[in-house]
Amino acid sequence: MIVTNGFLVDTDIIIRHLRGRQGSEIATKLITENLDEIKISVITVSELYAGVKGIAEETQLNKFLDVFEELPVDLEIAAKAGYFKNKWYSSHGSGLADCLIAATADHHKLTLVTGNFKHFPMLEDKLKVDE
Repeated sequence: MIVTNGFLVDTDIIIRHLRGRQGSEIATKLITENLDEIKISVITVSELYAGVKGIAEETQLNKFLDVFEELPVDLEIAAKAGYFKNKWYSSHGSGLADCLIAATADHHKLTLVTGNFKHFPMLEDKLKVDE
């Protein structure tokens, strides 16, 4: 078990876990062994519902999300995300959703768990789950 203030799990990790994609074993182990420490951003929730394919997948997603605390975006997080996008979009392709997720992790002092380090240069505290 990793010692941390908790984890903010990026959208790609949840998708990998739910769809059983390559690398999902690591994601599943992290999620199940640290369940009480896992948080997700409301931005991740939005991204997940945007990619739902059919009723069965939506039902699975609803059940999955019931387990986790969802962290909202407030004015401070939104402002920090805007700053992150301004600074990192050109060089790293950090889009607004990624910046909102990063700002949420930073604000709550959580370790971001992602498969995509490139979009999160603004965070030092991150854990990469490789594909």
